[in-house]
Amino acid sequence: YKGEEEPLISVPNRGLKIHKLMSGKLNLAIISQSKANKDNKAKMLHHRMTPLENNEWIKPLPVELDDPVGYDIGDIPRACNAIQSDWQEIGLNRLTAWNFSRAVERRMKAISDGVVDRHAKSVDILLTGCEVSLWMAEQFASDLQKAFPKLFIRTASSNKLLGLYGQGLSVPCIGFPMSEKTWELDEPLVIIVSHSGGTFSPLACSNLLQSMTRNIFVVTSEWDTLVSKQLRQLFDDKEIISSRIFSTDIGVRPAEACSVSVAATHQLLTNIFEHLCGVIVGNSNFRHASGAIITENDLKTLEKLNRMNVGALEEICGSDRHGLRLPKEFCGEEKELRNLGDRWAEHVLEGTKAYIMSFIYIVVTVTIGYPLISGIATAAGLTTDWAFYITRFVDSLIYFWLPQINILILRLLQGRPLRHRMTARTVCIGDCPWVAQAGEAFLSKLFACSYSIAGLNVISGNPADHLVHRHTHRICRGSLMVCGRPDGRLSALTSLEATVCLSVNQASSIQSLGSTCESVTIGHNPYKLPLSFRGIFLDSHRPNFLCETMLKVPDRPITSGSVFSKNLLMQGVERHHRTPSMRKTSRKTSTTSPDMGWDNTSAVKEEALKRPHVARRRMELNEDAVSAAASSSANRLRSRGSLSIRGSIKQLSKSSRHFS
Repeated sequence: YKGEEEPLISVPNRGLKIHKLMSGKLNLAIISQSKANKDNKAKMLHHRMTPLENNEWIKPLPVELDDPVGYDIGDIPRACNAIQSDWQEIGLNRLTAWNFSRAVERRMKAISDGVVDRHAKSVDILLTGCEVSLWMAEQFASDLQKAFPKLFIRTASSNKLLGLYGQGLSVPCIGFPMSEKTWELDEPLVIIVSHSGGTFSPLACSNLLQSMTRNIFVVTSEWDTLVSKQLRQLFDDKEIISSRIFSTDIGVRPAEACSVSVAATHQLLTNIFEHLCGVIVGNSNFRHASGAIITENDLKTLEKLNRMNVGALEEICGSDRHGLRLPKEFCGEEKELRNLGDRWAEHVLEGTKAYIMSFIYIVVTVTIGYPLISGIATAAGLTTDWAFYITRFVDSLIYFWLPQINILILRLLQGRPLRHRMTARTVCIGDCPWVAQAGEAFLSKLFACSYSIAGLNVISGNPADHLVHRHTHRICRGSLMVCGRPDGRLSALTSLEATVCLSVNQASSIQSLGSTCESVTIGHNPYKLPLSFRGIFLDSHRPNFLCETMLKVPDRPITSGSVFSKNLLMQGVERHHRTPSMRKTSRKTSTTSPDMGWDNTSAVKEEALKRPHVARRRMELNEDAVSAAASSSANRLRSRGSLSIRGSIKQLSKSSRHFS
């Protein structure tokens, strides 16, 4: 300020109107503006700004917390339940869904009537965003494309769209099959995913794409965001409802690491997916034009699993759907996950603790003038001069190896492996692409401000694709690996689970000095991989599918010494070594165990007892034998079940024809 009232403004601009902000503590002058309306009120600054106080469309800022990340994780069940409840009721999301369904119907009608040209450059639905929002949009597009193969669904980073369509000289998308001539954006449905609603590139795309289509929608965290303001410019008096904002309604989250924002956005995208599928599946012309694979029964099953998922989230996060903390007896899964986190935290912090221990030892011994060995010798009455040369030599070695000695002491006291490398830890996250990338971003941001002595490296990959090729050469003793494991008891996921288990076993088999990485799998299948350090088994909150009921695998952890695995082992030995004549005999004399549902004959046991060396060798390689026997037995049961089901269907059809 030049004085108390007059702000310091350059001479040519002193005639501009001064706007008082922040209770008069800030003076703002607008030098130039574009698209100025004729209405004088529209030129006023406060009409162009988003009010933060007394605004019912903006959530208040959360209170300051010592652990904002922990608070966000505990808020996940409440946020997901609130989104589902709002979707079932008459809320703003339902109004936006109504407008969205009208846009979908217009596009599908144009496709089915042949109004829209169909070729390789067509784009029916376009999704865009940045970082985590883009990864979730890519998964959404993947699921939607599999459900409707004939639709042209595309995803692209908002930065690429800006570089391609928003520049006078377009920025080439090197490494991506995108150019101005490969995509034809003729009134496509556009979904912008942006949690904050103010990220630069999605915000700019919300303005840029208005020249190509009016069917633009946004998935964001609040109703009144910068992107929302851009889309409200598309208001048309002819439209009864023109809402274009899908909101998770979780507000601003100060924590840099994304947790509840990711879960809430994924929940909202799931509801949008169900709604979009319902619009297309409900019309026979739309089903034919889109080549719909998904059915109404599939949508009913998906909706049931979607509602039951909140109960699973409660056990994982340790809080209920109302935001209240659950009693400890109902938090078994959360406790197990936190115990693993505490163990890995000790791995990461051992260098820091060893540094502090070394500092204390050096300061104390140098100050008093008696290192450990020399001090003990002096206290014992040693007076020979040449002997002190030996004690001082040993003390010098202790000083040199002091950090390593302290780390070994910590590992002994805490019961952790002694042969892990004494260096910064590397965490490898394996899962489907969007989960692995989001997990990597979450963990790396948690350690963004850590000191180098307490930091770690984070890498991620898809265990069903490139994790082995990209990261197993980086795995060493002491590396930490966590991998999401599909439930192979479902026939659709059996091969995928086998691929994931193979990747985990390959990484876990890389040994040095008899030690390897600590690999942990998280999933529903209650069988622990023999080479993994630990398996965390999540409870199932859904009814069993037909393939699970036929398989009859016990819903409890299966170890290499259990009765179940021994039966599998005996069966694998018998199947591998018996002759063709023995196979015919065993088929005639086999009996089925009522407890396990597997063939368990006396001939099998006798054959195994005759070959103790084979059984011993098989037991040493238990992981291969159990996996192979389980897979073979499960496939045999599935084939038997499918045959019996087909036979039942044929019999039922004969009966129905006879009745008619």
